[in-house]
Amino acid sequence: MMSESSSDACDLVMNYSAPERCAFVKRTPDCSMADGFINYLKLAFCLLPPNLTPLTITLCIIWLLVLFFILGLAASKFFCPNLSAISSTLHLSHNVAGVTFLALGNGAPDIFSAIAAISRPHTAGLAVGALFGAGIFVTTVVAGSVSLVKPFPVASRPFLRDVVFYMIAVFWTFLILYRGSTTLGETLGKHQHTNGLKGSV
Repeated sequence: MMSESSSDACDLVMNYSAPERCAFVKRTPDCSMADGFINYLKLAFCLLPPNLTPLTITLCIIWLLVLFFILGLAASKFFCPNLSAISSTLHLSHNVAGVTFLALGNGAPDIFSAIAAISRPHTAGLAVGALFGAGIFVTTVVAGSVSLVKPFPVASRPFLRDVVFYMIAVFWTFLILYRGSTTLGETLGKHQHTNGLKGSV
């Protein structure tokens, strides 16, 4: 068993043996999830005995699929009809509504997940990776999955425009990370370019 002095970071849980992980998660303050409704660490390591860890992982994957289903149901039944009504009332085209209102609704969870990742020192590196991963996921997996389920025509010029702006935003971000500093204008500009592509898909 590891020494107590090195047990202040929750990411060290995998350095312990399987029977000790539940006790480590319970006694380590860094493993507490006061802001969430479900403590997934306790769920993963304490719900079932250590020899049934694959079953626990399977249950978590099923729960993840249920959450995706609920998210898709909420978007199809509530978000998209309301967005369509707002864009019709304001006389906006679907393309403009997609890169504004839809991008705002789609990017809001990314903002909160990035803030949550930055709030802890050992998870701060996840913030940038999560934002890049979300953008790439939308442009590849989401667009491809939707086209397989229900083929749709893509406006070539707006889509190409948004892809180019996304590539500029990615290059811009890497330049800022390389330089080690940023300004408020650079941050706001990059955020607009990234969300614009996610809303257009």
